[in-house]
Amino acid sequence: MAAITAAGGPSYQWREIDPTDGTDAASPVFPSEAQRHQQATLVRSFTSQLLGADPNASVVVLGDLNDFDFSQTASILVGSGGTALTDLPRTLPLPERYTYDFQGNCEVLDHILVSPALVSGGFAYDVVHVNSEYPDQASDHEPQVVRLSIP
Repeated sequence: MAAITAAGGPSYQWREIDPTDGTDAASPVFPSEAQRHQQATLVRSFTSQLLGADPNASVVVLGDLNDFDFSQTASILVGSGGTALTDLPRTLPLPERYTYDFQGNCEVLDHILVSPALVSGGFAYDVVHVNSEYPDQASDHEPQVVRLSIP
């Protein structure tokens, strides 16, 4: 299970407005982004070692990654090529793709990533929306369910 450092809200670094084009110089900065990328790289490196030793290994990386499914952190974990993991939230239709609700914004922060061998064996996956859509919540995160055929 992976717990990646929380992203937190953006902070803003203020610079002078560019006099040549008048663009707003405020840009959001996520202070923990570099740390989350390092953590994801470490987990991905370990996963690559496992899959390098056994391409048919059954590998699951899961947890509250504190980052969106379209983020660079998630993409680092997915990797590329023959050892690329499948980020299961990405397999859902967009309207169903959320594991967390923050001030009315549905977001994916919790991920389950599986190795190619587990994908090829078939899977059933869903996010159970029992919290974010209701005022009386047990958690601010949604549970996820996955059924895998272990080769």
